[in-house]
Amino acid sequence: MSTDITNLRRVLLWTIPRSISTAFERCVAGLDNVAIIHEPYTTAYYFGPDRQYLQTPFLPVEYGYSYQNIKDQLEGDHKDKQLVFCKDHAYSLDKRYDKIPSGFTHTILIRDPAKSMSSFYDVCTMPVCLNYGLLRHVLPEGYAFKELYELYEYIKNNLGQEPTIIDADDLIQYPEQMVRRYCDAIGVEFTNAMLDWDPSTSVTTTWSSTMKLLKQVGVYEKALSSNGFTPRKPKVLDLSSLPEDVQIAVKICQPYYDKLYEKRIVPENRETEV
Repeated sequence: MSTDITNLRRVLLWTIPRSISTAFERCVAGLDNVAIIHEPYTTAYYFGPDRQYLQTPFLPVEYGYSYQNIKDQLEGDHKDKQLVFCKDHAYSLDKRYDKIPSGFTHTILIRDPAKSMSSFYDVCTMPVCLNYGLLRHVLPEGYAFKELYELYEYIKNNLGQEPTIIDADDLIQYPEQMVRRYCDAIGVEFTNAMLDWDPSTSVTTTWSSTMKLLKQVGVYEKALSSNGFTPRKPKVLDLSSLPEDVQIAVKICQPYYDKLYEKRIVPENRETEV
């Protein structure tokens, strides 16, 4: 029996690279009757016919991932589903705010810039990304944080929503509390399956995504092969020990992160998990 489209919930999670957002997708995949749509705008930005990233002309174009096609897909019927959940990077929208789909609840996942940028720097030095440095090629001028904050402002001021914001360190340290509160914010029922899952990359066979992202780029395996959220205290990084490229990026990102951090869901009863 198909789900009444008027009862279908649609949620967008906007984020920055290396924010544990793919693990969070695994978490949301624990819900029943959910359609997971993985980074369609990022596919458009790097591989689509409207792509803005022009450093890899040798890669085939993903013609199905135009910005308009993505909007149409997200606004589609999604029969037999109770939730449509799409995760993507704000910068990949490329400020094409007219391509934001209607009918979605907007949420945001942030992470300490020192942690996200140092992790992304490691990605940029992988063999598959050889010669495509953090500063010059892969990210826009605001290193994804400026673009995320600008999107937050647009959603608040033009769409009339106050996006729910969660921080990756809070999610790591208090997973059950933060996932429960996220579920409350988006209007879905929490289940324990959101905290523990089978460590298998095969889950992505039911996701809507291009294989260029999930397979060829090769940066998702750790999250996809994880088995759940285990409460633990976040690591503390010494910024001065990080590469100069990362330090420059963090300096640009930090003010935008701080503004969003102030608006996040603040953990309560902090002694209950860690």
